[in-house]
Amino acid sequence: MSISIAILGASGYVGSALCAHILRSGILEPGDRIQLVGHGEPASHGRLLAIRADLLDAFDDLRVCIDVAPQMEDVEADLVVLTAGAPMPPGCTDRRDMGRANLPIFRAIAAACGQHLPTATYLVVSNPVELAVQELAQKIDRKRILGIGAEQDSLRFARSIARSLGVSRHDVHASVWGEHGRGMIPVWDSVSLRSSNPVIQQHLVELKQQATIAPLMQRVEVLQQALMQQLQKEDIASAYHLAEAALPDARIFVEPFVTARAIHSTPNATANAVLNLLQAWKADDGRCVHAQVLLQGELHNMFGPLGVPVTIGAKGWALHTYAHEQNLEAEQLITSFQGIQAALSDCV
Repeated sequence: MSISIAILGASGYVGSALCAHILRSGILEPGDRIQLVGHGEPASHGRLLAIRADLLDAFDDLRVCIDVAPQMEDVEADLVVLTAGAPMPPGCTDRRDMGRANLPIFRAIAAACGQHLPTATYLVVSNPVELAVQELAQKIDRKRILGIGAEQDSLRFARSIARSLGVSRHDVHASVWGEHGRGMIPVWDSVSLRSSNPVIQQHLVELKQQATIAPLMQRVEVLQQALMQQLQKEDIASAYHLAEAALPDARIFVEPFVTARAIHSTPNATANAVLNLLQAWKADDGRCVHAQVLLQGELHNMFGPLGVPVTIGAKGWALHTYAHEQNLEAEQLITSFQGIQAALSDCV
């Protein structure tokens, strides 16, 4: 049975890059479809037509149908990827500013999707991801809405650990819970390796021990101050060097900050996280991924969006059994959750 994927915000930098990544990944089969969704404006429609022509030139041999839908009323999809949002000034990292700018967009999209695509599954890229998840869940079954931030953060944590150990990220599993932002929680107890090499295993034990010497956020603050000194001099290379020398849990807080200063967005990393969730959704095999989802008491009696390990399939998401097995202090989760709630209240 063929599947149809709609990309909301396909005319943007991240959305257009995502289309190419999906097509290149081989996830879609002949007869499947990608819809590039516009805003109902002539300029947006024209850009989408140009992007479609470019994608066809690159990927037409795959026999995947690539359509342009000028507005939401024209969309038919099993899965929707939301990348739309207000353009932010270069270097903008204030999530509250993003939230205030994107709130009316999220509400308009939620209303349109609730009316026309109530049974689709939604992967949310747009930031603040927690705000988008919350607004979509006002009109759509919350179990069908997943923010990709937690998966992106988890992949970043695994990559940072792999780099420190000198192995491939393929050999590392790691989880990041909580907020997609300052309140994320890298979970050292979640880290596991495919390799049975005793030297690498011992190196991981040493990394974990080093991470307990000083509180994480204290290390992040010191590192960020050092980075700012380099960024003020526009010395991006030295800033990255400082980040890469830090422990993996602190590194994932500051590297995106340096990247945002240099190129504003992370289209390739974002696309990779979306692909992981898309593959899990299509396989529907119970594999563990990570996502911001709207909880209703499933974990520590919290009601609201939070990044957690989940499974995903045709019927939506469910907490992964692994989520209940982790040695993660409730206080950490509640602190992150409260930070998300405070940020959301500043946006609405």
